[in-house]
Amino acid sequence: MVSSKSYEKREVTHGNSWGAFAKIEVSELGTVTFGKPAIFTGLRSTSFETSQDSTPSYADNQEHVRLYGTENTEGTITVLQFPKQFVLDHLGRKETSNGMLINTGKYTSFAWQYIETVTDEFGNEFEELNIYYNVRANAPTNASQTDEESAEAKEFEIPVIATPNNGVVDEEGKPVTHARLRKTEANAALFDLAYEQVILPDTPIPVAKPVVGG
Repeated sequence: MVSSKSYEKREVTHGNSWGAFAKIEVSELGTVTFGKPAIFTGLRSTSFETSQDSTPSYADNQEHVRLYGTENTEGTITVLQFPKQFVLDHLGRKETSNGMLINTGKYTSFAWQYIETVTDEFGNEFEELNIYYNVRANAPTNASQTDEESAEAKEFEIPVIATPNNGVVDEEGKPVTHARLRKTEANAALFDLAYEQVILPDTPIPVAKPVVGG
């Protein structure tokens, strides 16, 4: 007798590369668009945690109903360095005439994306794109220590909050905070496009143009 028991495909997710940020632009009519994603060299890790408060109401000596609040997504982006444009556009810094960066600039929201790797039990690897459509950063940590027999690279942690972007909605019109896309043969062209423009839930998969001549 053949057993009907079976495991789903075994896989693990690892890695953190190709971090990128993009400006969020809003027109006078309220239309939301994104700038071209810019690579964030020096990315160490991205960590987001989503929580949701729930409040029970009791009656008849039992839980009568439970109300759920909105999701809250917070985390950190850990880096070894900062692209200058990211600092000026999103980390509240302003550049003076002598090249100094001072903390009197503006914090503005941005789209954030990065790629993880998924490896299955047979050694096959797949890229997985993560996109957060509306991220707000706070001032990064700024600690230093002396070099000893071995020097350690300084890491900066940027506290971030991700919220829904009303300009990015699903088929029901609900604003989206986060999206994940695994690369397949069918959607591979989207991954090539992802660093030219921010991929939205309704972005069509580019169709390869036929080769003329040959």
